[in-house]
Amino acid sequence: MLGKLIYDNLQKYSFPYPIDKKICSGWAKDLPSKGETILYTSCMYQTASLSEVYSKFIPYAEKLSSLSFLGRFIKPSKDEIERAYRILNKIAQLLKRNGINFAYLYEEEPYSGAILLELGYLDEFGQYAKSVYNFFKNKGIKRIITVDPHTHNTLSRYNEFVEHFDLEIVSYLELVKDVKGVNREETFVIHDSCLYSRFLNLRDVYRDLINKAGIKIVEDELITGVDTSFCCGSPIKPINPDLSDKIAKARVEQLSKLSKNIIVVCPMCYANLSKYGNVKDWIEVVE
Repeated sequence: MLGKLIYDNLQKYSFPYPIDKKICSGWAKDLPSKGETILYTSCMYQTASLSEVYSKFIPYAEKLSSLSFLGRFIKPSKDEIERAYRILNKIAQLLKRNGINFAYLYEEEPYSGAILLELGYLDEFGQYAKSVYNFFKNKGIKRIITVDPHTHNTLSRYNEFVEHFDLEIVSYLELVKDVKGVNREETFVIHDSCLYSRFLNLRDVYRDLINKAGIKIVEDELITGVDTSFCCGSPIKPINPDLSDKIAKARVEQLSKLSKNIIVVCPMCYANLSKYGNVKDWIEVVE
């Protein structure tokens, strides 16, 4: 069963598949490793580009019994990892600038379990959520600052499986203030994260930040409306990569009718859409 294989990998590697954890932690240099508040990446920005590669192996996962051999050969490209590190460092700098003190767990940071939740393996997800929660509690952690929608949504769902869940989960978007646009001459269109926009009530939070930064945004209710815009296609990639790519291509074609410059707020959206258009994370267009 795929759910059990993923769960076993999480127990063995603290990630859905084998990976050098130094790839996850290499962006951080001088952050404290202990504290009641942590910045939590779940290695999403660092490994989003690998989702396409690993998705190709999922149909064969049960026959292979293990994906351990892939860890020796598959890792983000130099450009991909440097970009992820720049984004994470900018997020950390913005938080510090806003007076937010936080620690980072470096190679001890566990994965959130998002893939189990999003593929519907709720029994395995519940077990894993309890183990990660206990890990955080044993570390004395009380507040977790997330940097992406999949991780934020996943941690927010822990309370359905963990009795007396008492960790505060907050997005960095809710803590950052007073950003300034890097290029105020160009016009951009926002591709919304389905999770941020429809489930986590953060759509207006990052829109306000982008508008206050002086970035010109073009909207169209049929293309960027909360109920009418559609997904980047990334969540279905593990099940149907071809359909995922068709959705991504169609979405970029839609957005490009409004602007050739597309802003995303999710590393998975970036990974799926950037193959077909000029896409940047919102953090890359502010300072």
